[in-house]
Amino acid sequence: MTGKTCPNCKAELKGKYWCSHCKAVFKCPLPGCETDITKPGAKDCPRCGLFFEDYLSQRKMYRCCPKCKKKQGLSEQQCRSCRHWFNCPTCGDKIPANTLLTCPRCGTGLR
Repeated sequence: MTGKTCPNCKAELKGKYWCSHCKAVFKCPLPGCETDITKPGAKDCPRCGLFFEDYLSQRKMYRCCPKCKKKQGLSEQQCRSCRHWFNCPTCGDKIPANTLLTCPRCGTGLR
């Protein structure tokens, strides 16, 4: 998107991830994720869960726990408050629901 204009505010884009004028995000800025954001006005990445507002203003990498809705560090595997697992401690696979007792990929207990 470099050299093009923002579809929201028509300002010239300086990068490919977000518009510096209106703060609209087009691609997740997290290295390794870089998911295309198709939903305009999205608050977080649908793939990795990165909060865009915190990242754009302070370069802080946070996500929301799906169980208790508190902010957590993006690199943490387990929620500090409710102990919900974001990723399997053995294989590292993403845990899709907060009601699972075992990892769907490797069968590791998540209690």
